[in-house]
This record gives sequence, C-alpha cells and structure tokens, in this order.
Amino acid sequence: MTRLPSFDNAGHVLDILVSFHRRLAELYGEMHEVATNPYTLLLLEHMQRREQRLTQALQDYEDNASDKIIKTWLQMSCPDDPNSFLTSLEATMLSDTPANATPDDVYALGSKADIYVADLLSYLQDRCEIPEVKAVFADLLAGEKIEHIALSKAYNSLREM
Repeated sequence: MTRLPSFDNAGHVLDILVSFHRRLAELYGEMHEVATNPYTLLLLEHMQRREQRLTQALQDYEDNASDKIIKTWLQMSCPDDPNSFLTSLEATMLSDTPANATPDDVYALGSKADIYVADLLSYLQDRCEIPEVKAVFADLLAGEKIEHIALSKAYNSLREM
C-alpha cells in the first residue's frame, strides 16, 4: 500500500503551493508556444503571468510569516497528491492538440487547477486544529477564490471581444 504524501508543517504546504503555481506557469508557457488562436494566446499569456504572480506572492508570504507559524508541525496527509494532479493536468493540456486549443479549453484547465487548490486549502483549514495556521489556510483560500473570480472576469472579457 502506498502512503499518501503528507504535510510536515505550514511552510511545507506553502512550498507545495509555490511549486504547483510555478509548474502551471511553465505549462501555460509551453501551450503558448504552440497555440495558434489569437484569443487563446491572450488568455494563456494572462494565465501564465497570473501563475507567476501567485508564485511570487506565496514566496513573499512565506518569507514574511512568523517562524512560529511556518514551522508549526501539521502531520496531515494530502487528500490527493498534488504532483499526480499536475501530471494528469499536464497530460490533458499537452495531449489535446494545444495548437488548436480554444479559450474555453484553457479556461476549463485553469478552473480545474483553481478548484484543486481551493479544495486542498479547504481540506487543510477544516482539519487544522491550530488557530494561527488555520487562519493562514483561510487567508490563502480567500485569495484563491478572489483569483478565480479574476480569471473568470478575464475569460468573460475575452469572450466579449
């Protein structure tokens, strides 16, 4: 029986999220290199910049958070392996002829990633018994929800063009 990955401390969660968003930015960049639809190209550029911004924001958050919070021991298992999710998403992104991807396709992939991160943070928030760390997960979850709304607005603006 394989053991699900677990989180050692709050800093480990942030490291996983930084890696997650960095890898998504790279995937959107790879798709951008081969996409041909001008609207898809615009959306991919937006999403790549967004993921780069999220990566930097999470790194800054971790750099400025107190050591007490960052080093708080969690010992929680992941509900689903983030690397497996990304590998699956990457396979979907790169196998469905990204050259012909539509903005709808790209938005659907971005939404899957947003939902995954929101579900992960919600899971952690619900199971965390340390109020300070629970508040961190709540803040991160609120930020993810705001980012998803912003992505939806960008997508809808693009559709109106």
